[in-house]
Amino acid sequence: MSNRPPQQMNIIIAMYLGYAAMMICRQMVTILSPALLMDETLGLSKTNLGDFAAYGTLGALVGKLIWGPFADKFGGRFTLLIGIFLTALFIIAFGLSPNVMAFTGFSFLLYCTKSSGWPGMTKLIGEWYHPQRYGRVWSILATSSRLSVVLATLFFGWLLSFMHWRMVAFIAAAFALVIFVGCYFYLQEKPEEPDFFKVDESNANIISDITLSTDTESDTHTEHDTVKLESYRAEKLALENRYNHPLKDTGTIVGLVNFAKSPRVWLVVIMLMVLTCMMAFLDFVAIYLMESYQLTPSQAAMASTVFPVGSLVGLLAAIAFYDRFSKRGIRTVLTISLMLSLLSVLTLQYLPLFNLSAQLNYLVALGAIFIFAFSISPAYYLPMSIFSIEYGGRHSATLVCLIDAFGFAASAAFAFIGGRLADSAGGWSSFMNMLILISAVGIIAVWAFMQAEYSAAKQGTNVE
Repeated sequence: MSNRPPQQMNIIIAMYLGYAAMMICRQMVTILSPALLMDETLGLSKTNLGDFAAYGTLGALVGKLIWGPFADKFGGRFTLLIGIFLTALFIIAFGLSPNVMAFTGFSFLLYCTKSSGWPGMTKLIGEWYHPQRYGRVWSILATSSRLSVVLATLFFGWLLSFMHWRMVAFIAAAFALVIFVGCYFYLQEKPEEPDFFKVDESNANIISDITLSTDTESDTHTEHDTVKLESYRAEKLALENRYNHPLKDTGTIVGLVNFAKSPRVWLVVIMLMVLTCMMAFLDFVAIYLMESYQLTPSQAAMASTVFPVGSLVGLLAAIAFYDRFSKRGIRTVLTISLMLSLLSVLTLQYLPLFNLSAQLNYLVALGAIFIFAFSISPAYYLPMSIFSIEYGGRHSATLVCLIDAFGFAASAAFAFIGGRLADSAGGWSSFMNMLILISAVGIIAVWAFMQAEYSAAKQGTNVE
């Protein structure tokens, strides 16, 4: 009997905890910021804290360019393990830092090494899971990012109420090192059995039976048979692409040239740039709520968790539906979802016109932010990650990092422009107008990419 399900369960749990450990270490820079500012021995200013974040973002961008080719060459297991270990090491170094230069440098290195997580998991998923289960696996793993941030903020924020910030940093690092040890023993690079997916390949044989019944018994042929036929055809194509990928024996340069020439790659780049800008609204939510609804900083910080919670719920919903739909079905669902996100931003912009009570205005705003995050998170996390494995083949980690790098660049531009719009004479109204425009473009971008995916699947081609 195959021991495939237990092995796959071990791999996904190890990846989930490993990525959570990296996210927690990365988040510590933000969590510790108020305590750093209050530590008179350091003499830090808000400008210094902003520099930490800026250099951290730069480090993440640089990391994307490093860890993608690294994972393609050395494999997902080694990449993920070294990423967990180094993020723990750098948060220890951050906790020992005596001055601004050290804080800035280790913030850069911390964000840079954390960038190894997604390409490492991309390689492991490609080795361990059936192509038609990529959506479900990525949905589960993406919740690690959202859930770990929420829990880390609450737990380590509580520790800061009675512990020195340096000790809190060391506790976070210790947690990551414990996870590292567990991942070292449970993560495997690839299945040992050469026929790991043979069970799935055997399903394709059912196609001939259904096709035969279609030809000889057309009167009794059911819609259920048609759905099964389409499903098995998609499965056969997915497995064929997995084992005989067009880029299987190519070098990195050839892969990069192919990516640059592919319209679908550029469509997914544009889509992710737009969606990353929409996700970057999270960085402004606390300030927006504080200034728009007269909240204290503490109240605003707590209320802003509605965004990651909405994103988390959206991913949980995606676990249930994503792999059950065809490419055409996913195109429809995600397009409607992005329309809902646009409606949410319009609600935030024009809410004052409804003359509701202050309390009701606030609750509606929280609901709109929740729906916004809920609507965009499946489109943000899943299509790009799945596409990178299916299209990138042996260069999947490089592709996912290149796409992510464009997203980071767009996010930086959004933060730069958005902050200045919020400070302008138009205030948050100007900011929301920009977000409305981006959300409208997001609908078009998601539909265009998913339409290209549907057309490629219909033609039976995964790589141009």
